[in-house]
Amino acid sequence: MTGVAGTDPYIELLKNVLTGAVYEESAWRREDGYHRDKFRPLKSLRQFFLKSWAKRGYLVVKAQHFDAKKRELGTDWPLFGYSMVGKRRLDQLEVAIRTIVAEQIPGNILEAGVWRGGASMFMKALLNHLGEGHRQLWLADSFEGLPKPRLAPDTKDKRHDLSECDFLKVSIETVSANFERFGLLDENVRFLKGWFCDSLPHANPGKLALLRLDGDLYESTMDVLKPLYQNVVPGGFVVVDDYLAWSGCREAIDEFRELHKIKAPMFNIDGTGVYWRVPQAQPSVAAA
Repeated sequence: MTGVAGTDPYIELLKNVLTGAVYEESAWRREDGYHRDKFRPLKSLRQFFLKSWAKRGYLVVKAQHFDAKKRELGTDWPLFGYSMVGKRRLDQLEVAIRTIVAEQIPGNILEAGVWRGGASMFMKALLNHLGEGHRQLWLADSFEGLPKPRLAPDTKDKRHDLSECDFLKVSIETVSANFERFGLLDENVRFLKGWFCDSLPHANPGKLALLRLDGDLYESTMDVLKPLYQNVVPGGFVVVDDYLAWSGCREAIDEFRELHKIKAPMFNIDGTGVYWRVPQAQPSVAAA
């Protein structure tokens, strides 16, 4: 690859701001009632009181020590900030975008699963910085949090049910406002609202130079790959946020690659995310 990360002070500052690393208090944890209590009534009671306080405009947070290494690897959830992917995964996105520009790889960018929009904001800012702001940037999300796991690869691990986690529920209005706050919202930023199984089969994002998946679950990952992988151009990037962290996501990727005889090597980003590049002569992948 021809792209290099870590050499531009503006881009490095942007990473620190978007991940919340400029504020040590961003390590504090919001108490929203989402806990895996063995005693179910205790969890319900906690949720009741915390949500009652939240309706009155109060949030309960627990002070925690800021761990720069965790923030670099994206293994904590920042109270402030716009992305939880960590610096290394943003480094990889920087290298990918710079490579796309340097090698003149055509196509748009699509991120499926955006939370507060930080990773997409980073890519949009970098595209603008490199004079490539004309490329469309698509943000696909339910904007209502994660769905409840339904299929066996997801339901076999109860820790993967985050459907009740309010911290992950970020509205489309909030994400749009985040883009606007940074001066990044323009006609080339497009939003696809809905569960992936409903929104993506009918989406028309055009050819893609980069497809980033952050759906966590087996079903969500498949719901992205089936309609959109065929849109990724030769030389384009497929980035998977949770391949090494979520068993359902990993199973979906492995199954899809085997089914479609995708032999392109996968590269470990930071112990959680991976990526591969679509080869020049990739097998035909029809949408299922």
